[in-house]
Amino acid sequence: MKGTAPGPLAGERFHLLGIAGRGMAPLAVAARHLGAEVDGCDRAGVAEIHDFLVSAGITYARDHDVSHVHEGTTHVATSVATSDLPEMAAVGARCWHRSDLLARVLSARPSLGVTGSHGKGTVATLTTGALARAGLDPLAVLGILVHDFDGMARLGSGPVVAEVDDSDLSLARVTTDVAVVTNLDEDHPHLDISLRAAVQGVGEYVAKARDRVVLGPSPRAAALAAVAEAPVWTYGRDFRGRTVSARAGETVLDLNGPGGERERAVVRLLGPRTNVNAALAFVSALALGAEPAAAAAGLGDIGAMSRRLQHLGSPGGVHVFDDFGGKHPIAVREGIRALRAHYPSARITAVLEPYGPYLSRWGRRYARALGHADRVVLAPAVFHADYDAGRPFDEGWVKSCRVEPVLARDRDDAAAVACRLSEPGDVIVFFAQIHSAREMAEGLVAGAAR
Repeated sequence: MKGTAPGPLAGERFHLLGIAGRGMAPLAVAARHLGAEVDGCDRAGVAEIHDFLVSAGITYARDHDVSHVHEGTTHVATSVATSDLPEMAAVGARCWHRSDLLARVLSARPSLGVTGSHGKGTVATLTTGALARAGLDPLAVLGILVHDFDGMARLGSGPVVAEVDDSDLSLARVTTDVAVVTNLDEDHPHLDISLRAAVQGVGEYVAKARDRVVLGPSPRAAALAAVAEAPVWTYGRDFRGRTVSARAGETVLDLNGPGGERERAVVRLLGPRTNVNAALAFVSALALGAEPAAAAAGLGDIGAMSRRLQHLGSPGGVHVFDDFGGKHPIAVREGIRALRAHYPSARITAVLEPYGPYLSRWGRRYARALGHADRVVLAPAVFHADYDAGRPFDEGWVKSCRVEPVLARDRDDAAAVACRLSEPGDVIVFFAQIHSAREMAEGLVAGAAR
């Protein structure tokens, strides 16, 4: 991680409420890199994000208090910040939304923003790798820990690459030179935002792109292209990626660009729709001026991303993966398919710790997605009172799944059951919320040692 250098935000002061969150932390570090003075507060925050902030030289309070409000400081909060927080009550309408600060960071240099329901973190990370290999030294703002960048940001002197969150539709505040949309799906049922509203909100973001719009394969791509003011590159029409081979975490691809570019790339990330994500990243780098061969080679410079089909080890010869795919049935399905492609002879055990509100909305869709595994273990749902009664997993659910699930008592039991069901050469993938997957995997490793 490079040191802080004077930049276009020099002299500005920001205090971030919830600074240790996945969206705020990389933004805080990027703003500081651009010359701003940054601090914040957060009651929560996980150890790895705390360490990331500390390594960047950012300190923060572990409480909320009106004493954090200072004249000349811009206060920044997310949509989930409540009005009863002391700082919010004191600042009122003068408080910026997180997207306002993101827009400020993106306006500092040539910029590219990646949004969409699935894959935006992967595409933003791969784009960063492609730009770095091409010598463009990007500044990246990511909502994911990338081991090759030592954290959630890459601090360079070149163009800005950022994940742009679509969940609360605040992305309409953001303007980029290049706007990338991976796909659009019904992705946040707990926020009560319809798919129609999501398309409209993302459309406002697309319409503001100055130089280029890059669209992934989606039934909504045509609607987004129709509102774009900048020229549009669409997957399948202007560019594409074809999988040549996939084995044990390495995918060989042939990439075709919109200007007739043809490059072979090796991607070391094991994930869903690698051909699409790599192609999106490749042309995104081209849109910012990267040389094609270097951009394609840079896709292989990224070796691991936290909680994106992350390989945690192979205790007893069983390959264990951690994935945040429990967030959505599509991610579960595509994650299992990706593992099947890379480990074709393995039996796959999928362990799901569902999020209660999502389970209520997408129960049968989860069942069908899990049916692509050979065995299914269900850990207790987060925030779901009906789990003990078994109501979410009735006969109809089991029929949709096509695999008889094992209901585990708790996370430790889920890991133990998965361990008992597996033999050397098999695969276990944990689809869980927050950091539960790593906890369950640690339980599995401990069980294997016994």
